[in-house]
Amino acid sequence: MGKTLAVLVLCLLSLSQAQAQEENLPFEELKSPWLAQAVLEFPFYSFYLGAPAVKGVAYLPNFAPRLGPRVIYRDVGATLTFSLPIPDNERTRRGDSKAQSLIINSYWRQFAFDLYYQRYKSFYVASPWTEVSVNKPARYAQLPDAQVLNYGLNAYLILRPERYSLKAAFDQTEIQSQSGGSWLVAPFYNHLEMFLGGKFVPGSDTSSFRVPPNLASSRFDTLGAGFGYGYTYVKRRYFLNGQVAYGPGFQSQRLQREDGDNSAVYSLAAKLNVNASTGWNYPEYVGGAKLLVDSVWARVQDTQVTSTLVSLQFFFGRRF
Repeated sequence: MGKTLAVLVLCLLSLSQAQAQEENLPFEELKSPWLAQAVLEFPFYSFYLGAPAVKGVAYLPNFAPRLGPRVIYRDVGATLTFSLPIPDNERTRRGDSKAQSLIINSYWRQFAFDLYYQRYKSFYVASPWTEVSVNKPARYAQLPDAQVLNYGLNAYLILRPERYSLKAAFDQTEIQSQSGGSWLVAPFYNHLEMFLGGKFVPGSDTSSFRVPPNLASSRFDTLGAGFGYGYTYVKRRYFLNGQVAYGPGFQSQRLQREDGDNSAVYSLAAKLNVNASTGWNYPEYVGGAKLLVDSVWARVQDTQVTSTLVSLQFFFGRRF
């Protein structure tokens, strides 16, 4: 009986110590289960084929800002944005692209995931030098029927959850009261399909691409994991976060070319994932900005293939 009582006392002491440690953590739970935000997004996507550096070409949809809501209930949120109108001269220069985007995410303190689905139609062709040039052509070479389907999963596991909170950094469903950071592991899966279609519009510049590329369609499936670090700086209600993960992956590649030289191979790949956020987090309101850079690259024979998504968001929301 005495031994049983002693064990019970030790258990109660350990539970009280764990509760005290939990109470001393630098995180403030928010009681409001709902958070609704207005999101203004500036997304950029590119599919790059070529040698390393700048000796290749990029296929890009016409850029258009997007506006829409993000709704978060407890730990699960969804973002749905819609394209805003763009000037007629830019539609002529780069084509009339269509884009669909849906992101579903869930953030806990130690673990988080992003499910994303994106579909783009109509691409223009440009080299990195052309994009940074002041004198851009009146019309880029365009592939009006080209389509890209890009979907996948990003997961994040924090190794020091007592110092760094994912939900405070990226969906603001709790407030981190002290600066801190942690190493992290980031498993990922990405599926990418590209179909260039049969229509090609040459560019107006004589030095631009005059013939369609030797690629009919491609399909890439990539599975891997990255390793990185995240840190949140806090000063009163202001927060500034930066998180980066990089790591290898295993990629299945299936390509169909116009000349019939098709291939189905496996290759090593790599992925870079960068998340950053900044703003002000109050119990009733939250506002700020987020940046996402997600890039997967591999080699197909002697060609470097890179798929890159960059998204800059400005948001403002209220809890209820």
